[in-house]
Amino acid sequence: MFESLNDVDWDLLHRQKLTLLKLRQRQPEGSAEADALSGVIHLLDALQDDAAAISRWAFPELKQTEGGD
Repeated sequence: MFESLNDVDWDLLHRQKLTLLKLRQRQPEGSAEADALSGVIHLLDALQDDAAAISRWAFPELKQTEGGD
């Protein structure tokens, strides 16, 4: 992972992504706004997947089932 991501607040980023998902749902399918939000959401998904793969962060639903915070 990139050095620039060492200080990311992953839980905050996850909450922000959920907000973007809600905003995305309000946009007409195929609109420029929907496409822009989808691109950012996909980027955040990829970053979260990479962070989870190296055990830097776990998705909240996994933390609960694994007995974590």
